Amino acid sequence: ANALKKNEALSELTLHWNEIGADGAKEIANALKVNKTLTKLNLDQNLIGEEAAREIANALKKNEALSELTLHWNEIGADGAKEIANA
Repeated sequence: ANALKKNEALSELTLHWNEIGADGAKEIANALKVNKTLTKLNLDQNLIGEEAAREIANALKKNEALSELTLHWNEIGADGAKEIANA
């Protein structure tokens, strides 16, 4: 996640099936707040959960580059999905 903060070239990142969990997703969310190049991020099946989904939603409010986010099978719940949809 720290590399994403400094990234100036990577535009697509796929991390599906890595079991990063809520803590890993929160770290990625923090990186997304400052990342300016990533346009596609796939976090399918990573056990993210609702709380981390809210953190991602907050990051999306600050991130102007990301246009595609995939979160299938992460149990983010209805509230987490709403937060992301409204970000």
